[in-house]
Parts: sequence; structure tokens; C-alpha cells
Amino acid sequence: MSNTFKDWFCLSGRETFTIDPKVNPTDARFYFGRDPLRDRMKKQVSRAFIDPQVPKMMIYGAYGSGKTQTLHYLAYELVNTTPKACKGKPHVVHLDIEVQSKSMAEQWHLQMMEALGMATVQGWLQALFSKSANFEQEVEKLTGDPNIAMAFKQLRGGGDLAFNAWRWLTGSKLAPKELVEIKVTRSLADVGVGDMVSALQAIGNLARAVGACLIFFIDEMEELINIKQGDAAESWHQYTRKLADNSNSSVGFVIGFKAVTVDEAPKMIVREDILSRISRANMVELETLSAPANVKTFVEEMLSHLIDQKAADKLIKAEKLPAAVSTYPFSASAFDLLCDYACQDAIKSTPRNIIRTINECAIAAWDGQKMIIEDDIVNEIAPIVFG
Repeated sequence: MSNTFKDWFCLSGRETFTIDPKVNPTDARFYFGRDPLRDRMKKQVSRAFIDPQVPKMMIYGAYGSGKTQTLHYLAYELVNTTPKACKGKPHVVHLDIEVQSKSMAEQWHLQMMEALGMATVQGWLQALFSKSANFEQEVEKLTGDPNIAMAFKQLRGGGDLAFNAWRWLTGSKLAPKELVEIKVTRSLADVGVGDMVSALQAIGNLARAVGACLIFFIDEMEELINIKQGDAAESWHQYTRKLADNSNSSVGFVIGFKAVTVDEAPKMIVREDILSRISRANMVELETLSAPANVKTFVEEMLSHLIDQKAADKLIKAEKLPAAVSTYPFSASAFDLLCDYACQDAIKSTPRNIIRTINECAIAAWDGQKMIIEDDIVNEIAPIVFG
């Protein structure tokens, strides 16, 4: 038998039991042990393409509750099983927000635009140009603002003018000479957050005009608690409110943040004027896997996807191991023990902790050249993770 960790435990196309869509993008397809929650979120996203025509959702939960995995899973499903009501091919953009104590909404807008990418928007403009009898007229119709329309035209052209037009669209401050060169009257953020949201909506309109549907998946929004100044907090609130408004039917968003309850969320993004716009049905709580049945289902589904079942069955029979294929590489008693430990503290009964325990137990077994994980290993590892 091979001495590699992967082969030792019959792992299928992966090196460890760790699941992380940021490291391994194909892990985005996984969603274990939460069928009712998964179905509810998929239905909410699907219905959103009818009204308000794009998803507007917030997802929250305790640390380790699966927030990042949920965002990547929903994006994966959107791309691979696109709802019939979606007008265009979903173009999903992932973004981990970074916030400092004085950060204004301009920093959020900049990060969203950079995550989207200049080349992507240029490609959409070129596609519109190629299919339009009157490109300038089409751009003016999509933007509804002379400055944004001019920036779009310059961006398609290429060179230094295009670069400065992109900088302008990101909300960067341009020198007076640069503003003159790209033929706009002022910097985008001079008036307030409304201009930035309008520019983003215009890009969403552009995407739709060429058969795409722009949706942002924004993680780590709990970072907003770092903002200490009133004006800064208000700018984030206004940006979120305008994105959530019914007038925005072209740019979707799914925001994720760490919070045990809504009361722990950054206040500027969960005010009533925002919640009433996105609707409370689109505020999704990721509960922990505290019930024994939930933990058992989660682990069994996880192992069934990560383990080569045929190879495991062959190994179990050949070596007469005290394990079932459904719970391999755990012995039957070790599997039950793992589930018991995971349920001792509801707050700690999270996907992150369960996955970490499985991986650490497997490493301990492999290090000791044990073919399955037995009770002694679970008793050594689980109290550290769940204690």
C-alpha cells in the first residue's frame, strides 16, 4: 500500500480532507448536511431573478459556520445551474472586503471594481460595439449619465485615456488635466456614493446588454465593525442602501459576515431601510450543526464525496477492517465518538471544526501507520478542537 496520505485513506482526487474553495476552486460544489437550508437559499436566489431581477442577499453565522463555503457554493450553482429567469450568463465576482477604521465607501467601490477587472468591462464594451449600429447611443442609454457614458467610450478605446477612464470609474481622484483629457466634468466620488453606485449599475446594464449578469459575492463584511467615524459608517450605509434599492436591477450581491445574531452585525448594513429593501427572507442565518443527526449527515456526506468508495470497500474487505464504507476511515465506534464530541457545545459544532477534526485525526492515524481512525485518536484530537 502506498505511503502517501492521499492513497492511505483512498482520497479521491485530493491530498487532504480539508475543504477550501479559495485554495481548490472545485470545492465550491460541496454543500453537506444542510439540505433544507441549501434548498431555501437556492429558491431565494432563483426567485430574485424575477423580482428584483438580481439576487440581493446577506448570509451570516458564527465563526466556522460555513459562510465562505456557502458564498462559493451559491456562485457555483448559479454558473452551473442557472435559473431560467436569469437574464444572461451569470458573471460572478468574489471579493474579500478589507476595511480600516477610516475607510469610506469609496474603498468598497474600488475593491469591487478591481475584483471585476478593467479587462472584463473593456471586453463587454467591445462586444457591445461589435453588435451595435450606434454604439454611442447605446452607451448613453445604458448609463443615463454623460460622464459615465464618456468614461465608457474612452475605456473601449485603449491606451492612457482608457486607463484613466477606468481609474475614474473606480472612484479614484484624477488631476484636473486628466479629467479634461477623458472629457468628464468631475471625479466620480465628488458628489457622494450615489455616483459610484450609478457607475456600477451602468456596468451591470452593459453586462446585461451583451448577455451577462453581474453578481458580486462579498465576504468578510464583519470588518465594518472597524469603522469608527460617523461619516465613514454613513457612506457604507448609503452605498449598501442604494445597491439594495429596487432601482438597481442589474447588479446582484450576496454579502457574508460573521455574527451569531443580526444584532452583532455591522449596524450600517442592517438598518431597517436596507432590510426592508432586500426583505428579511433574504437574511439567511447559518446555524451550527448542533443536533447529532445533522453532524452524522454532514460527516457521511462529506466522506462519500472525498473518499473513493470502491477503493475503500476493497481495502476494508482485504484488510478486514472494523469500518463501514459510509464512515471510513473511522471505525464504527470512532465515528459515533466524533459525532458525540461535535455535539457537546452547540456554538462549536461548526463545519470548520468538524472538518478540522477529521483532518487532524486522519493525520494522527497516518503518522502512526494505522489503517483506520479508532477511538483513541478521536479522544486525543476532538477535545482539543471542540473543548
